[in-house]
Amino acid sequence: MRISLIYKILFFLSLIVLASVIVMVVYTYVEMEEIIEEQIRRSLINIAESSEGQMFLLFEKFKIRTADWSSDGFIQSEFEEIIKSNDSQRATRLSEYIKTKKQVMDPNIMITEIFNLNGTAIVSTFPERIGHTEPMEELDEEYRFIHAKSASFGETFVSNLVYEDEIGHNEPMWHVSVPIVSLKTNEVIGVMTNHILGKEFYRVLSGKFQIEQGAKTGELFFTNQKTSEIYLVNEERLMVTPSRFVEDAVLKQKIDTEPIKKCFEENLEINGIYKNYLGKEVVGASMCLKDYGLTLVVEIEKDELLIELKEEKNHIILLGIAGWLASIFVIYWIVRFSLNNLLKIRRVALESVENNFNVKVEVKSKDEIGDLAEAFNNMLDNIKIYQKQIKQSEIQLKETNLSLEQKVKERTVELEELKIGLEKTVIERTKEVRIKLAELEKFKKLTIGRELKMVELKEEIEELKKHD
Repeated sequence: MRISLIYKILFFLSLIVLASVIVMVVYTYVEMEEIIEEQIRRSLINIAESSEGQMFLLFEKFKIRTADWSSDGFIQSEFEEIIKSNDSQRATRLSEYIKTKKQVMDPNIMITEIFNLNGTAIVSTFPERIGHTEPMEELDEEYRFIHAKSASFGETFVSNLVYEDEIGHNEPMWHVSVPIVSLKTNEVIGVMTNHILGKEFYRVLSGKFQIEQGAKTGELFFTNQKTSEIYLVNEERLMVTPSRFVEDAVLKQKIDTEPIKKCFEENLEINGIYKNYLGKEVVGASMCLKDYGLTLVVEIEKDELLIELKEEKNHIILLGIAGWLASIFVIYWIVRFSLNNLLKIRRVALESVENNFNVKVEVKSKDEIGDLAEAFNNMLDNIKIYQKQIKQSEIQLKETNLSLEQKVKERTVELEELKIGLEKTVIERTKEVRIKLAELEKFKKLTIGRELKMVELKEEIEELKKHD
């Protein structure tokens, strides 16, 4: 099967261009993926750091508020008198005072309690909790009482997130505790504890708090991405803020992913790609809130982040294919233009095959093809010279052949005459030989007869001798 040189060159060059396009597309996609992942990691780190700062500010807000309430002179003096007199009505009035004068400042503080040094609730804005005493080991774990009663004035402590079923509230709470000191002796006489709704922290992390405060944006991280999530995990590896994907996950969803392990085991904050608690590959960043026994995690599923890149990859592939097809068209015309002079040589060569040597290759390019055209023209000129010489040789050969034929004819005549003469001579000689042979035969017969006669005579002589 004959294939044109143009199409062979076009085929191989198009393969080279296609390979280059594929390499370029793959390289571009990989580079863009790395760049986007790096930008996303940096963005998530910024979000995580910002969220961490908001958590610290929120904790500080409730710590300052609790410390401020504990420094209320009326509360200090009233609580000291209640301890001395064990007056329940006075305790009720103090509870009402805290509820109407203090809690109205912050609706996220659900309950305010004041414990004596034995850990018994003397004052509470939730009446059913008055007289409540919790186990000492539990108090110790939550940093509420043991640490607060031995602390200095204004020093606050934050507990882990816990459920308090006995108050009939299904929301987990944080406890912020601070010592109550005597106005007279300046000694610690009790511990004030504020029960703070845990969802307040999630409201800040999710941006709802900012929106409520009048901000124009705050939830973009969640609304712009379907798989984005910010959450807190405690030292027991339990989620302490609501999950976007798991219902009723607070203090129930176990999380033991890489950022959680690194934070609690090595006190390291990480960012990068790993699998989240749902087993999906995510890009995330973590912050360790060591003083509060928490890890803050910001995550987005990798597939969602790269979906635009994948769509862009399709555009890149289409552009690559379009560029490849365009390159084939361009290569075809470049090759055809480059081989135009070679095609002229080809046309002249085909005509020369038909014994037309009067054609010329009209190529004036100063390159290898021009040299080839000049050599081809020279070759045609030489062929014409050789043809002329051959014709002359053929004429000479014909003349020589005619001369030779005449000489051959003359020589043939001479040979014929010689042959006839020789034949006559042979006949005459043959006759002479025959005569000679006849004479010899006669002589032979005479000789043999004489010999026989002599033999007979000898035999007779011998016989005579015997008779004698």
